[in-house]
Amino acid sequence: MDLAAVAGWSALVAAVATVVGALFLGLFFAKGQPWGTLNDVASIVLMLATIPVAVWLADFEGRSAAALGVAAIGVVGMLAAAGAQGALVLRLGTYRGLLPYTLGAGAVVGVWYALGGVLALSTTMPRVLVALAVLGGLGYVALGYGFWRGDERHPLSIGGGLVLLVSSTIYLAWLGLALIAGSALAAGGGAA
Repeated sequence: MDLAAVAGWSALVAAVATVVGALFLGLFFAKGQPWGTLNDVASIVLMLATIPVAVWLADFEGRSAAALGVAAIGVVGMLAAAGAQGALVLRLGTYRGLLPYTLGAGAVVGVWYALGGVLALSTTMPRVLVALAVLGGLGYVALGYGFWRGDERHPLSIGGGLVLLVSSTIYLAWLGLALIAGSALAAGGGAA
């Protein structure tokens, strides 16, 4: 299986994990456990499934130093987020104690999303996908900042979370389906 196909299936898994994680997070804040742990597991799946997408995107963007650097930022953020969520699942720390790590790692993933979208402007990627990537990145950062400044009820937590949920899910699903179908996206970026 080639990189585009792996990234395509991974993107679809990540899209589903995004929606499932959001549902579990809502249930956690409304009802408590076990929904928080289930959200953590969905977050781990999301982060690990997004790694092949980051690798594919660097390849699609021409493997330039900038594209490889952005991919490295993304992979580090994804691994850190999966690690922090894993620590929660394994009860190696408390929700509040690990929150700075999950928020920080999420912000790094948001930076990857946004920078990856900006770099994709020089490729054949449809502009709506570019916009969705940038919005997903801004959503990640706003969500983390809102939690840091307040809690899950902070306006930036809610707004960032909703922007992230919608934009990231559509981006990952669209990208995944396009890559699996073998569209022009799978062939490489090139100039737009």
